[in-house]
Amino acid sequence: MSRLVPALSLCCVVAIGTTAYTMLRPGASADIGVPGQSTGPANAVPLGATAGTALQQARKTCTLDALDRVVLQLRERSKQQPDDHEAWRQLAEGLLERTLQRDHLRGMAVGRPVHAELLPEAASDVDEGIAALARARQLGDDSADNYRIEAALLSQRLTGLGAVLQWNGRIEEALNQAGARSKDGPHLHVVLGLRHLLAPEMFGHDAEKALDHFEFAAKALADDERPAVFAAMASYLQKKRLAAIDWLDRAVKCNPNNVFARVVLARLRRGEDDPFGRDVTAAEAAASK
Repeated sequence: MSRLVPALSLCCVVAIGTTAYTMLRPGASADIGVPGQSTGPANAVPLGATAGTALQQARKTCTLDALDRVVLQLRERSKQQPDDHEAWRQLAEGLLERTLQRDHLRGMAVGRPVHAELLPEAASDVDEGIAALARARQLGDDSADNYRIEAALLSQRLTGLGAVLQWNGRIEEALNQAGARSKDGPHLHVVLGLRHLLAPEMFGHDAEKALDHFEFAAKALADDERPAVFAAMASYLQKKRLAAIDWLDRAVKCNPNNVFARVVLARLRRGEDDPFGRDVTAAEAAASK
C-alpha cells in the first residue's frame, strides 16, 4: 500500500497534466494562415457607417468616457431596432472596445493573464456582449465578425489556468467559425496574433507567427494603431529592438492618444528591461505627453 499511494498520485498528476495540455495546446485556429496580400476583409460584414465611425472615433480617444457614450447610443439603437441583427452585433463590438479600454495601461507578458480576477464591470460587459451576439445570430447574423467578437470577449475571461481550461475550447470554436467564414478579416488576425503572442511557452507561444498576423492587420487597418503596438512586442521578443521602436513610432504617429504606446516607446529608447510587461504609471503617462 505504501508504494501504491505514490504511484496512484503520480498517475493522477500525469492524467491532469495530459488533460490540461490537450485542452490548452494550439487548436485548429493556429492553422489559419496569413493571406498573401493585405487587401482588407473581403467577406466580413462591416459596421454600419454611422455607428462604426462613432465607435472608431471614440476608441481612438483612448478614454472610457467617449466609449461610455457610444455604448449608450448602441444600446439604445438595439432597443429601438430589436430585429436588426447588425445593431446587436455593433453593441457587442462597442462593449468589447470598452472592456479593452479598461486595460489600456496594463502591461503585457507571455503566459500571464491580464487579470487575476475579472472586475464586475468588465464581467458585465462581457456577459452583455455575448448575449447581444447570440441575439444577432437568432436574427440571422452568421458573419465572421460575430464569431470573432465572441472569441475576443471570451478571452477576457482567461484569468488563470482554471478559466483557460473552462473557456479555451469555446474560444477556439469561435475562432474556427470566424475563419471558416472569412480568413482575411484583419481584426480576426489581431486576435489570432494575440493568441500566439501571449500564450505560455509550452502552449502555443510563437512570436514569429504572431508578427505575421500583426503585419497583415497593420496594413489592412491603417487607422488602428494597436496591431503596430502588438507587432512591436512580437519584434522585441525576437530581440529586434530597433524594429520594435519603429513599430511603436508608427503606432504613436497613427494615434498620439495611445498612452501605452507612447510610454513603452520611451522605455525602449532608454533601453529599459521588460518595457511591455509593466503597467503604465500615472507619472509615466504624464511625462509622455
